[in-house]
Parts: sequence; structure tokens; C-alpha cells
Amino acid sequence: MTFLLIAGLFEYFQFDLSIAKFIFNIQGGVDYWPLRAHWLTENVLHEGGRNFIILLGVLLLCIIGTSFRRSTWCKYRRSLICLFISVLSSILLVKFIKDFTHVSCPWDVMLFGGSVPYVPIFNALPEGAQLGQCFPGGHSSGGYAWVALYYFFLQKKPQYRKLGLAFGLCLGGLFSLTQQLRGAHFFSHGIWSLAIAWFVASLVYYLLFVRPRLEAHQTREQPQLA
Repeated sequence: MTFLLIAGLFEYFQFDLSIAKFIFNIQGGVDYWPLRAHWLTENVLHEGGRNFIILLGVLLLCIIGTSFRRSTWCKYRRSLICLFISVLSSILLVKFIKDFTHVSCPWDVMLFGGSVPYVPIFNALPEGAQLGQCFPGGHSSGGYAWVALYYFFLQKKPQYRKLGLAFGLCLGGLFSLTQQLRGAHFFSHGIWSLAIAWFVASLVYYLLFVRPRLEAHQTREQPQLA
């Protein structure tokens, strides 16, 4: 409900455009985004960040594989697999949605030196306008996908669940800010990526942990009711 309210406010008041104008102006941009190809935003935070997410995924797969060999790690296997499914599904879902939406990147919009008009997320494109593929935020989804750590720690180390959530929020937030500074995404694109990541993580946790427990509980109670 909170997400829908925020998304609605952004659409109605066009906060995305206002925020993008502010970021563009403080960079001194006239007809391009000065930080689009900057070594810090492009090489370190964009390309380096993408490689970091890939590294985390490979590391997670290695840990899952090791859990089949070490008996002391097997108790974490189910939760680790849940984490991997959540992260991968979030990233792939955002990629899938991007292929079917029409939203253009800020750097493509006329107001910022591009060649296409600004069209809000839920508005129809003008006749003959080119489809954009910048919504939701793909780069930020790689960071926000790790909010699934909340559910991993909830299962195994509940005292660290907020730390796991904070890791995903901070990493996704950093990637989202990076793309805004480069002109690659509007502010709300990251909010949508976060909402998708949290929904996917919650759904996977429910399907793999909550529902089996509920079904087992119902099975145990049936003989008593009879």
C-alpha cells in the first residue's frame, strides 16, 4: 500500500522530472549528462557494480555447492537456495519488464539533450514515438535483489535480518543513485525495482518456507478434528 501511494504521487506530481532536472542542473549539463561516462559512475559504480553482483552470485552458488559436501553447512542449504532463487528471479523479472515497457532514459529525453519527448510511466506514447527500455531500473535491481537476505537471516540468524535488509537497500540505493547521476534512470525506476525485489523475495519465502509449514500444521490437526 505504501509503495502504491508513493508511485501514485510520483506519477501525479511528476517528481521524476523535477528530480532529474535538479541532478542535471547541478552537474552543469546543457545538452548532455557530464557524469554519464565519468570513471567513477561508469567504470567503478556501473561496470564494477555489475561485476560485483555477478561475483556475489557465483560466490553464493559455490557456497550452495559446498553445502552438499560439508555436513555442517547442509542446514543452511534450503535457505541459501531460497536466497539464490529470489535474487535471480528479481533481476530476471526486472529485465523481462524492461523489454515490454516504453519509458525512455533521461539522457534520451529532449529536455536533457535527447531526441524523444518525456512520457510518464502510465501515459501512452505519442503516435510513432520510439519505445524506450529504461523501466524499471536494471542496475539497481542487482542491488535491491539482495533484500532477500532479510529472509535468509530470518530463518537462520534472526538477529541479523535487519542487517541483511540494510545491505540490499544500501547497495540498490547506491546503484540507483549512480544511474540517476549518469542520466540512465529516473528516481522512481529504482523504487519500482525495490518493490519487485521485495515482492519476489517475500513470495519465494512464502512458497518455500511458510506454506509447507502451514500445510504440515494442517495435516497434524486433521486427525484431531476427526
